[in-house]
Amino acid sequence: MKKKPKNMKEELNLYKDEVYFLNKSGKLIKISIETLEDYNHLKYSLHHYIPYSVYIKNENWFKERGIKQKLILVSKILHEHIHNQGVKPLSDEEFENRYKISRWNLIFNRKYSTY
Repeated sequence: MKKKPKNMKEELNLYKDEVYFLNKSGKLIKISIETLEDYNHLKYSLHHYIPYSVYIKNENWFKERGIKQKLILVSKILHEHIHNQGVKPLSDEEFENRYKISRWNLIFNRKYSTY
């Protein structure tokens, strides 16, 4: 099965009831974003809790376990840190100290995420 390319407009439409913002206290706050024009793309990214390619290959596995896809509006730098990219990757402990939330609450991982 060939994976279809990610289209963020379609993704936002699919998950518009599951869009969150990570505040400075490390809490995920439900927000409303109707279109891709509703946020500044220079400062923020819409991040998939379950990586897009993982979700579309295993959609039934997630549904059977009641694990929902969600989009999280995060700063560009935070987005890099979630994925351990960028100039200085953070350990899990450094990540949690800086952002006041576990990385595994922002990106699904079968080993570390709670489900």
